[in-house]
Amino acid sequence: MISPYELLLTTDFVYTDQARNAVRYPIRHARQQAWQSPVNQISEQLFDGRYAFLYYYEAWISEPITIYFKVKLPDLHLSYPLLGEQQIEGSRLDVPFDFSLLPGRGCYFYLPCGSYSLQLPIGRHILIGFVVDAGMFRPPAMHSFAFIEHLIQAKKKGSPLPLCAVAFRADPITVQYLLQVFVRLNPNTLDNEQLLLAHLIFLINLSRLHFLAEFGPAQHLAQRAQHALEHLISHAGAQAHIQEVAQLLGTSPANLSREYRRYWDKRIQDERNRLLLDHIEQVIWRYEKQATAAYEMGFAGPSELNRFIHKMTGLTTGQFKTYVQKKLHL
Repeated sequence: MISPYELLLTTDFVYTDQARNAVRYPIRHARQQAWQSPVNQISEQLFDGRYAFLYYYEAWISEPITIYFKVKLPDLHLSYPLLGEQQIEGSRLDVPFDFSLLPGRGCYFYLPCGSYSLQLPIGRHILIGFVVDAGMFRPPAMHSFAFIEHLIQAKKKGSPLPLCAVAFRADPITVQYLLQVFVRLNPNTLDNEQLLLAHLIFLINLSRLHFLAEFGPAQHLAQRAQHALEHLISHAGAQAHIQEVAQLLGTSPANLSREYRRYWDKRIQDERNRLLLDHIEQVIWRYEKQATAAYEMGFAGPSELNRFIHKMTGLTTGQFKTYVQKKLHL
């Protein structure tokens, strides 16, 4: 995927390989650049995952400035402004379109070709974003993302008008998973594109959970917990814990456990273990080595994986893998 936009800085900014400030969240193997003016600095990190394009900008602003960028390819963007406590105002230069990047809020944009501006107030700002392939949203899954359907259709139809969706909460869990993307990227591995795409899909699902919690129909806490648990285990395997689900839903682990048991008549820890075993069953046959399987499914190592499988089934990891292969006729 080629860069879908071009950053246009004023002449007082010059490229430097000895920037005054280091980025807070380095991205492994990303292409890094920095520009400085006498009073301001902007650093850039880009990673092209072919099916997903990741960008990261960090700005140290001592005097307010307006920066410009030119969109060369119409695309869907998922953006996360971090750090700053002030909102960043933006606009399209040739058609009436104004937008705001709000602190602690993620947002989807459809940006067609054209020239845009961002007004950066004094402070330190981070903007992380993904260029999203709108083609990944297909029926019947489309109905689950009705809150961005107008953006998806605009991209597919090649609309010349930019659009944005309602902003959603980008909580510490979201930031945690963004940082996981940063440390795991490696262009030298064959599954790198799949890794970035898998993380992007998870972040899209996470954005949906946040949107529904704020703007969707009222749901019992236990129902929301079930959806969150399914997504977390599918993405993180054994690293998905009840405390994380509670944090994602804005409650305490004790309250979540009580409400879950009252609603579903079962312990949330038991459901977590059942879903994890289902996840292991779906993927274990892909891995030749137990150490690789354990790591990819979120376990500390083969021993921890073996203990969990034996506790749940009475089988060793090898026996369980054989059972799965026979079940799937492999």
